[in-house]
Amino acid sequence: MVGLNYQLGKLAGEIIYEKYLPTLSTDMMHSPTVIEVTDEDDLAEQDRFRKLFDSALGKESEFGKIHAQWLKFYKPLEKKYLPETLECRIEKIEPTDLDEFKKGLNDYLWNTDLSHYMAGDGFFLPNIEYAWCSTIVLSRTE
Repeated sequence: MVGLNYQLGKLAGEIIYEKYLPTLSTDMMHSPTVIEVTDEDDLAEQDRFRKLFDSALGKESEFGKIHAQWLKFYKPLEKKYLPETLECRIEKIEPTDLDEFKKGLNDYLWNTDLSHYMAGDGFFLPNIEYAWCSTIVLSRTE
């Protein structure tokens, strides 16, 4: 049985996905928050890779080579357009086991197949007694 802290982490992940989690306009799938890639060279290169991927469908070794090249292009693109950290404010919650909460949160974010972010050490800022919200800080993955 999955504990309540894990489930609370998954719920926080769903809220973060809906309100904060960004994807790039060049990504194949999008979250509700889309950051526009505006550099013409970046857009042209992404379009070139999309055509290469289409031509390599069903050719596993060729597809793998193209994917490796694309990752070399895409990782700097992430750094260029996506913020290093996301500060997410959600309705006030009080998890009693932060490790289980973080596991549920990270599992949810990972399973979206859209996340460039994960919760690391110190991700849950202490609640202020009279605040309406809790603050979760996510870091961009490398």
